[in-house]
Amino acid sequence: MTLRFLITAPQLDPSAIHLLEQAGASFDFVSLEGGRAEMEAKLAAQPYDAIISRFLPISAAAMARAPNLRVISRAAVGYDSIDVPAATARGIAVLTAVGANAPSVAEHAIGLMLAVARNIARHNTAIQAGGWERPRLGVQLQGRRLGLVGYGDIAQRTGAIAHAMGMRVAAWSPNLAARGDIAPVARTASLHALLAASDVVSLHAPLSVATRHMIGAAELALLRPDTILVNTARGGLIDEAALRAALMEGRIFGAGLDVMSSEPPGEDFLLRGLPNCVLTPHVAAATPEARAITARTAAAHALDLLLGRPVPPEFCVNPAVLPAAE
Repeated sequence: MTLRFLITAPQLDPSAIHLLEQAGASFDFVSLEGGRAEMEAKLAAQPYDAIISRFLPISAAAMARAPNLRVISRAAVGYDSIDVPAATARGIAVLTAVGANAPSVAEHAIGLMLAVARNIARHNTAIQAGGWERPRLGVQLQGRRLGLVGYGDIAQRTGAIAHAMGMRVAAWSPNLAARGDIAPVARTASLHALLAASDVVSLHAPLSVATRHMIGAAELALLRPDTILVNTARGGLIDEAALRAALMEGRIFGAGLDVMSSEPPGEDFLLRGLPNCVLTPHVAAATPEARAITARTAAAHALDLLLGRPVPPEFCVNPAVLPAAE
């Protein structure tokens, strides 16, 4: 029987397509113009076994249109765009490409730190406009303490680069107690303790009901005026109104954000126009290398599950739906 895949994007890296073709699978794409409506129409029209998920959110209603669907495999790491409880109720495995894009995202996190610390975006804007202004001193990162919120693959890679730059690195995660020795990274007992002790804070947590606005007014009040906040995870982790107030009042040095609570942000976006806030359009993983490996990982994981091969539970958001090991 031919396996049928729906790819929720207009293209996928050729190396991933090659894996699908080798397995004799058929596949369709969703155009940018068609978006969610086209995706849902195709799910209703064809008996797809798997979705390789890129940009589009996948709701319970979308899954209900695809009674044969057995797996949603993300060509990415985050999964907040998937209705995981609905997938679990239907026995659909939700897989992610954990760790695949870690080098690219970590490099971007470090880039945001440097851009904020040395006022790079502000200086560029001034010079491009014909000016030559040096309104405030930059921040040297060597010797300063980086606090990692979350300690998955991306956070670990970010910490390693920061350590090589001469920074001291600490981490907090609710799951950190289960890990062994993480030296030279220091463990921190709580999120608030990490925030109070850090010169730079980098967010690497998934977005969930528990983590939404985990950085709010109370947390920002723990930071010092020379602290830098970086977010390459999910925009919903930060209360943007509270961050705007902290930036405008000079209660923190600056922020570097690759993600926003709404993407693309609307006209009422609170963080637009602030000179101490560097913004990029969710491109931390937008490199050819990251796109290729996440696509290959997503295709390989989906094929493994559909063909009865074992899928390591760390790649599955809802491992209870995986077949029991024999």
